[in-house]
Amino acid sequence: MDTKMLSEATVRVGASYASKDEAIRACGEILRAAGHIQSEYIDKMVERDNLSTTYVGSGVAVPHGTKAGLAYVKSTGLAVVQVPAGVDFGKGNIAYLLVGIAAKGDEHIDLLTEIAGICADDDRLAGLLKATSAREIIDLISGAGA
Repeated sequence: MDTKMLSEATVRVGASYASKDEAIRACGEILRAAGHIQSEYIDKMVERDNLSTTYVGSGVAVPHGTKAGLAYVKSTGLAVVQVPAGVDFGKGNIAYLLVGIAAKGDEHIDLLTEIAGICADDDRLAGLLKATSAREIIDLISGAGA
């Protein structure tokens, strides 16, 4: 994965949230603080999950905005949040890893493909869930820690 979009500022380990909306908003806030989005995009991320869950399986959710939210994206970026106790995305779907996405154009398609590959790699996913630092997560995502 193109880890230029990730930095220790856009990765959180050991996070805890009371609800999926709170977790999604936290991903959005990371993207906003990194300069990738305007704050309005965060509401579009929550709206998108309410339309159809952003939980993708294997303990992973990929919060992102609606089509209308694209107007609030300044640049493509990622936020990765590890939630050791998990957060309920409904119907018994507990997410332990959230990958927030803001994308210009169709760049998110490639990002989603790469995230799916990581989710399919049980060892790599387990490493992400056990990681104790942002650097460790970045290394695992980039393949350096695999």
